[in-house]
Amino acid sequence: MTPAMRWREAGGVEWLEWRAGGVIAAFPSRVGGVSAPPFDTLNLGLSVNDEREHVVENRRRLCAAIGLPPERLVVPGQVHGTSLAWIGEADAGRGALDSPTVIREHDGLLTAEAGLGLVISYADCVPVVIVAEGEKGPLLATVHAGWRGMMAGIVGKAAAELAGRGRLVAAAVGPSIGPCCFAVDDELRRRFEARFPGSAGAATVDLWRCARRDLESAGVPSAAVSVAGLCTASDARFFSHRRDAGKTGRHLAVAWRQEA
Repeated sequence: MTPAMRWREAGGVEWLEWRAGGVIAAFPSRVGGVSAPPFDTLNLGLSVNDEREHVVENRRRLCAAIGLPPERLVVPGQVHGTSLAWIGEADAGRGALDSPTVIREHDGLLTAEAGLGLVISYADCVPVVIVAEGEKGPLLATVHAGWRGMMAGIVGKAAAELAGRGRLVAAAVGPSIGPCCFAVDDELRRRFEARFPGSAGAATVDLWRCARRDLESAGVPSAAVSVAGLCTASDARFFSHRRDAGKTGRHLAVAWRQEA
C-alpha cells in the first residue's frame, strides 16, 4: 500500500505529513507565519529579501508544530546541481537560523542519524524524500530537484547512494509545479521526452512522472512511491516562483528519522 500523505495543523501552521520506514516528512503550506506580502505568511526562506526576524520566527513556528527543535535542522545551500552530502550530528543546526552556515552548494542531504531534520527549500521545484532500511535502522535522503537537477539525475543518484548502504523501501514526491503549469519551450520538451519517455505533453512536462521514473529505476517499489499531486503554481496554499514572477516566499520541507 502506498504510504499516505495527510494534512495536519498545529499552532496555526498547516503541513502535509508523510510517514514511512521510520521516517517522517513535513511539507508545509504558506499559512501560519508572520511575514508580510508578498511573503505572506509562512515564508521560510532567508534568501528572498524578507525580514530576517520574520523568517526566524516562521521557522520556529514550523519546528514547534512538527515537534522538531530548530537546532536539529540541517539546511543545504542549493544550486540546482547534483551534489550530495552525508550528514551527521556535527552538522545539527547548520543553516537553521542563518545563511552562512548552510551546507554549501548541495542539493541533496543524506543521514543515518536519528532526529536530524534534513531540509529542502522550494517554491515550484520538486522536493523528494527517500527512505532505505540499513543494518542499523532507517537511512534518509532529501533532494531538491528543479528541472535542471531532475534532468541531471539527482533523484536517481540519491536513491542509488542509499541503495549502496541499505534496501530502498519508500519515497515521497512533495507539492511542486505540476504538469498543468510547467510550460516549456520545444527544445526543452524534446530533451525531457528523450530522457523520460512519456513525461512531455504538447508544451508541458510532468516532473512528478520524471521523479517517479528515476525512483523506480533505482529500486524503490512502485507501490511505495507517494506523490502529493499538488501543484504549487495553481494552488494558492503554496508559494510559486513562476506564478508570482519571483516575488514570493519559500517552503522548507523537513524530513527526519524517528528516534529508536
